[in-house]
Amino acid sequence: MNEDTDLPLFPLSAVLFPQSKIPLFIFEERYKILIKDSIETESEFGIILFSGHKVHTTGCTAKVIKLLNENEKGEMDIVIEGYDRFELLNYKAGTEGYFIGKVRILEDDYTDYDKDVLAECIKIYNELVEIVYKGTIEKINQNDLKWKKRLRSFAFVMAEKSGMSLNERQSLLETNNENDRMGIVMNYLKSIFPKLKESERISEIIKSDGYIQ
Repeated sequence: MNEDTDLPLFPLSAVLFPQSKIPLFIFEERYKILIKDSIETESEFGIILFSGHKVHTTGCTAKVIKLLNENEKGEMDIVIEGYDRFELLNYKAGTEGYFIGKVRILEDDYTDYDKDVLAECIKIYNELVEIVYKGTIEKINQNDLKWKKRLRSFAFVMAEKSGMSLNERQSLLETNNENDRMGIVMNYLKSIFPKLKESERISEIIKSDGYIQ
């Protein structure tokens, strides 16, 4: 992509992180068109949070990686994956009914973080995963090859399964520095960990988990 580019927009009550996957059910006519075009051309579109009558200005580009089902009405169950964070500069109505945004792709460096903070974050996160998901979700092993390649954000991965609110996830997405993101995740994990053994809190975390590992 060029630094500034036009991108079809899909506003959602969800926050997509780079390299994260979420399932979607597509039923509105304008978004059926958007998704079908994206599948046919293997092109990206922009997922951006729409909440409280507000369109946020930091989103994530996405592609359809699986078409799970399409019914006779053209409604689709799909899985999308995030790629790059972007800043929304402006937007306008497109001819097909959905919005087209002028966006600027934001650069990311996932290697810039405090190693001691990361180690403590991973420790707390892995304990959370054990308590809440009881072995059904993979813990983070920093020595795995996929982490050595430094292609993913530790902060975004931990945010997927830890029960953050939409506003907290959006704040993380808007943060440009990995060390700052790690600090946000650390503060969040420390704030909820004392409550983790409460069954109600565990239920809330599971219900807010829409990401696919």
